[in-house]
Amino acid sequence: MTNAPTPTRGLSLGRVFGGRVIVQPSTLLMLVLLAFLFATNGGGDLDRRTFTVGLVLALLLFASVLVHEIAHAAAARAFGRQVHEVVLTLWGGHTTFDARGMTPMVSGVTALAGPVANVLLAALGGLALASGALDITLFSLLAGDLTVAGIVRYLVYANLILAAFNALPGIPMDGGRVLEAIVWAVTGDRYRGVRIAAWAGRVIAIAVVLVVLGYPLAQGRSPQLFELLWAGLIFAILWPAASGALRTAEVLGRREGVTAGTLMVPAVPVRFNATVESARQQADAAGAQEVVVLTADGVPAGHFPVALTDAVPAEQWPSASMQSVTMPLPRGAAVPASLTGADLELALREWWGRTDVWTVAQDGRIVGVVRLGDVMKALQ
Repeated sequence: MTNAPTPTRGLSLGRVFGGRVIVQPSTLLMLVLLAFLFATNGGGDLDRRTFTVGLVLALLLFASVLVHEIAHAAAARAFGRQVHEVVLTLWGGHTTFDARGMTPMVSGVTALAGPVANVLLAALGGLALASGALDITLFSLLAGDLTVAGIVRYLVYANLILAAFNALPGIPMDGGRVLEAIVWAVTGDRYRGVRIAAWAGRVIAIAVVLVVLGYPLAQGRSPQLFELLWAGLIFAILWPAASGALRTAEVLGRREGVTAGTLMVPAVPVRFNATVESARQQADAAGAQEVVVLTADGVPAGHFPVALTDAVPAEQWPSASMQSVTMPLPRGAAVPASLTGADLELALREWWGRTDVWTVAQDGRIVGVVRLGDVMKALQ
C-alpha cells in the first residue's frame, strides 16, 4: 500500500513489528463454525464436551494463522517496509504494509514467509513429539479428553496443512503471490503475473472442491456434512478472491499504459520577461501548443495555450508582456513524463483542487502540459 490504510475495527492485541494486531468480530463467527465442524467430524455427536474440544482446536488453528501473518510482517519489516496492521478475519487473516516501489523480490519473499513459518512450527512440534516428553494428560481440561501430545500433534498437522494450502500457486494463496512475483520478474509485467496467478486460483478453487467431494465418492460413500461444508467454504474463499484479483489486474494493467507523457500537450518553456511575439515564435519553432512561463530562477510559474494569444491584437505582440494571457501555476505542480499507474493516481489525489494542470518534464527539461481532468478520465 502507498499510504497507511484506514484503521481496521476490532479487538486490539497490541503491536508487532510496528503494526497493530487486530481481531475482527467476525472471527468469532468462524471460531464457532470451526468448533462445530471439528466437534461433529466423522459424524460424532455434538455435546458440551465435543464442542469444547472443537473450540480449543479452532483457537489453536487461529493461533497458527496469527503466526503465519506475523511472519509476513517480519519479512516486510526486514525489507525496510512499514507494517500497518496484522488482522485476523472471518476467512483467516491478512497483513498490510507500505508497498510503494514494490519489487518481485520483496513481493515473493514476503508472501513465502507465511508458509515457511508454518513449516517451522510443524517441525518444532515434530521434534517435541519425538522426544517422548509430551505424553501428559491435561486432567484440568475436559477430564483428560486432551493430552499435551495430542494438542502438539494436532498443531503439527494443522500447520502442515496451512503451509501446503497457502503454498498452492494461485491467488489468494501465498503461493499465488510467489507465482505472480516469478512471472513479474521474468516478463517485467506485474499485472501479467497477477492475471496468471488469478486464473490459477480459479482452477485451484474448482480442483479443491472436486477433490474434497470426489474422495468420499471414490470410496463408495456419499460426502458427509463436514465435507460438504468444507468444500463450500473453500470455494467461497478462493473463487471470489481470484476473480477480484483478475478484475483488478485488468483495470490496473490498462492504467499502467497511461503516462503523463502520453496525455500531455506539447509545451515550450519561456522566460517571464519574454513578449507575446517571442513566446509565439518559440512555440511555433518547437511545434508546441502550450507555453510554460518560467521565473527568474527557472521554475514554472504559469502557462497558457498558444491559441490564447490570438486574443491579443497582432500589432501589440512585439511589446505585450505575457501577463495578459498567463494562468498561474502553483510551485511544484510538475510531474515526470514517465509517471504512470498508481503513482500517477497518487499525484492526482495530491494536486486535485489545487491546480488544473501539471508541467511535464523529461530528462530535466519541460516538454509538455497535462490537464488533471484528462488524467482522471484516462484512469477511470
